[in-house]
This record gives sequence, C-alpha cells and structure tokens, in this order.
Amino acid sequence: MLRPTLLHGRRLALALVAAALVLAGSGLAAAMLLAPSGAGAGAAPGAYVALGDSYSSGVGAGSYVAGSGACVRSRRAYAYRLRRAVTSFRACGGARTADVLTRQLDRFPGATRLVTITIGGNDAGFSEVLEICLLASAAACSARITEAERFVRLELTRRLRRVYAAIRHRAPKATVVVAGYPRLFARRPWCGRAGTIEKREQRRLNEGANLLVRTIAAEVGRHRGFRFADVREAFNGGGICSSSPRIHGLTSPRFASFHPTARGQETYARVIRRRL
Repeated sequence: MLRPTLLHGRRLALALVAAALVLAGSGLAAAMLLAPSGAGAGAAPGAYVALGDSYSSGVGAGSYVAGSGACVRSRRAYAYRLRRAVTSFRACGGARTADVLTRQLDRFPGATRLVTITIGGNDAGFSEVLEICLLASAAACSARITEAERFVRLELTRRLRRVYAAIRHRAPKATVVVAGYPRLFARRPWCGRAGTIEKREQRRLNEGANLLVRTIAAEVGRHRGFRFADVREAFNGGGICSSSPRIHGLTSPRFASFHPTARGQETYARVIRRRL
C-alpha cells in the first residue's frame, strides 16, 4: 500500500521495509484459486470465498502461489487451514474496503455458504503509521497514531458497513466470519527497540490495534449472520520480540515484516474455526 519514500542510506532501507508492510494496494489479481488437495475434508456444502487484505492473503507465511502477483497469496493462509474447500481466494495484500467492493466481489459464487474476511487496517493507514514510527521522531509517530485513531472513530465504521452489506447482498445465506487483527508487540518483554520504534510507541500501536478491533467487532455485531473472530488473546505470547513470535518483526523478505508467520496464520484459523 505504501510508496517508498525517497530517502538515502539507512532511512531508505527502513522506508523500503515500511513500504512493504502491507504491499501496494492496486493491481489486485483476479484469478480464482482452488484449494490444495485434501483441503475440503469435512467441508460443508456450498462455496467458500476468502476476502480481505494481506492478513487474509497470507503475506509473511511463505509458500506463495505462483501467479498471484502483488496480492502475494499463500497456501498457508488461514483460509486453507479451516478444513473447508476454498472455492474462491480473492484476498489480496494491500486491499482496502474499496478494493473489496470493486475487485473482490465480482464473479461471486451464487451458492456461497461461507465468507471470511480481514479488512480495515489499510483504510486506517496503520502501515503508514508504522512507516512514520520507523523513520521519524517519537513525537511524529505519536501524532500519526492519533490521526489513525481519529479516522477509526469517525470514518471506518461507515466503510465497513458498506462492505458487510455488499457481502450480504452477494451471499444472502452465507455465514460471514470477520477476523480482527492481533496486537503487534509482546507486552512482556517489550522490544528494546523494534527497528526504531520506542517502547512507548509500541504500547500506543497496541492500543491502536485494540481500538481498530473494537470498532470492527461493534459493526460486525450489527449484521445478521456475521460473526467476529477476535485473535488478540490467541496471539498473546506470540508478538514481536516474544520468545516464540507468530508475527514477523523486520525481516527478509522485506514485505513479510509485521505480518503473521505460518504459525500465526494457524492461530487465525484456530480462532476462526471456533466461530463456524
């Protein structure tokens, strides 16, 4: 979603990392991908459609699907771990709510009985927040977090409502599971530094994630047949700088930074399975 900032030296390297946090948002691939062999064991009748952003597409989990392009879709994404056959895997790195509406809901299977989605983080600009927190001062980081939180409070609900209504229109009989986001940073111990993000800003980023999740959950509760999968507690003990992280810190390849690992995607799947 981010565009690399024209900086030099170490700042350029950090900018490239930040630019890859959620990936470029446009140019979503339209290909429909079949589930791996055996993924449909125990599947309920009817189609399953997987929508959303990089947390849904599996950025950071490896085993990427050839031809998925900028969407960076992984066969280790939570959609493939639910023991349901994936009819259409439309999730794409960098997606915002508008991308779901305009690009991910076309050619929607008429017999859809299950939809999963993680969306909203890119609308709130949390990848840009991380870029600022990596590159700029603590004061600038704090100010950008405040700006993102204001957007979540004032604007995000309206955007989510449009997406959820469009999904219900396309799939009137489907169960829709909306998965939230984890807190990025382990609380005990806090990272000494995460790139250049200070401990106080790590706490604020976690608080921002809490606000984002509460906002998504509240809107999900207003839609019949929608269920919310809150992954925050399941990721406790697995944040960045924990002894067994399930979220990448700064890593190689760069685009995997600040995304769930393959084990993190399994954590997502475990929580979502409880909501089915």
